[in-house]
Amino acid sequence: MKNLFLSDYVEPIEGLHRLLEVDRVTVRLVKDTQGSKLYDAVVYEALLDTCELLLKFVEKSSFAQRFWCGSHRAFDMEVRNINGKLVMHLQRPMRCSAVVCFCCPYEMKVDAPVGEPMGSIVQSYGRFGHTFCVKDWNDNIQLDIKGPWFSYTCCFDLIFKIYAHGHNRSIGRIIRRRNQENDNFRVDFPLDLDYRMKLLLICGAIFLNTEEGTSNLLHSMINILFKTFVSSH
Repeated sequence: MKNLFLSDYVEPIEGLHRLLEVDRVTVRLVKDTQGSKLYDAVVYEALLDTCELLLKFVEKSSFAQRFWCGSHRAFDMEVRNINGKLVMHLQRPMRCSAVVCFCCPYEMKVDAPVGEPMGSIVQSYGRFGHTFCVKDWNDNIQLDIKGPWFSYTCCFDLIFKIYAHGHNRSIGRIIRRRNQENDNFRVDFPLDLDYRMKLLLICGAIFLNTEEGTSNLLHSMINILFKTFVSSH
């Protein structure tokens, strides 16, 4: 587990030095911030506790892809720092629609800087709940993310615990807050965790959220239809 922590200084990507000083980041979904440009409609922001913007994630997919393919869709994400410079790239291929086929797990690859693999987040299958593993730049599993079996609830926060691979003691959490209007995650990790692992956990929060993309979209549309019906009567 020692290689997860900063035994040697690793120079962060431009604009991400603050990650060395924090043990918590908030990830939130910003809905339709690009107006009528549906191609760029899905935008996430990673914020520090001071509400200072750290990273901005923009998904490159169409409305039709998100609606008809839902959480199975392929997408690319451009990630920019506070200066607007492209610093990371996220990619997830389209998944086999046979959801019972365990040979086709979800996987999201992360390049940082762009073109240089930093790691990936891969869905695995646990007996007691949703399980994901975080792989490093050498394709070795370093962290496990374990969540509840039943991941949909409209009232309570969802807690996904983070473990060093092969260990039973939790070292952090990803908490999905259900009382927020927009999707909102809090990512807690050790202060001295390798900043690249911190970045992968931030990406992991987005990865968790894409699983419920279909239900979130349908839920939003139902709300719109309901409000339209009420206002017309």
